[in-house]
Amino acid sequence: MSAHRIARFSANLFCLLLSIGSLHAAGIRFLPWDDTIAARKIGFQNGTEVLPIENLHPDKRTKPVTWTSSEIPPQLVALDRTDPEGKPVTVPLKLTAGMEKPLVLILPDPKHPTGLRCFAIEDGSNNFKWGVFRFINATGKELLVRNDKVTKALPKTWKPVDLDPGGAMRNMGIQMAARDNLTAVLYSAVWEYDPNIRKLIIVVPGVDSDKGAVNLKVIPEDRRVAAAEAAVTSAQAP
Repeated sequence: MSAHRIARFSANLFCLLLSIGSLHAAGIRFLPWDDTIAARKIGFQNGTEVLPIENLHPDKRTKPVTWTSSEIPPQLVALDRTDPEGKPVTVPLKLTAGMEKPLVLILPDPKHPTGLRCFAIEDGSNNFKWGVFRFINATGKELLVRNDKVTKALPKTWKPVDLDPGGAMRNMGIQMAARDNLTAVLYSAVWEYDPNIRKLIIVVPGVDSDKGAVNLKVIPEDRRVAAAEAAVTSAQAP
């Protein structure tokens, strides 16, 4: 290997280790998909220690849980289910190197022994800014969302897409349609925009999915409330 390639490899390795190191110190928050999952007993494995995830609620993020282990990959533990040997079953938690503040969606998966699967997205305010609408399309079909004169595509791959209206607090129209059928409006409503509130919006098939309708699962977070909670947590820290 040439000196140039060695130097480039070393630099890439350093950046990877640096990003992984920052990820280990990150606070991970959790969001259960529905009330059924929120009611289950789920733990987070941090090295050899299993921490019960408290106060799971489908409309609110949990408090941050710090992952400090660099040797054992993080995973969720189904504390209410066991394998044939009587041990709790686990599901891996895949986090992308460089995530500052991961948010882990805990989803149902009837085919997995835990009945769960995980999907992690970046939730830090440097990436997911206040006042932004962040859409995740869980319908399996490509959609379009329109706000005033701005239209954005929502891929069917669960890739988050941000819509940032900007400006002052006001009401605004939101519409959705399938890319392959622009004449049929799947969703139409008037939303209140507040630059202090960001919203995670998960688009799911509606009860009339055969007719193309969609439902929205909206999880808001207020910057002022988040700041107050962070201040209390900081004051309680040893």
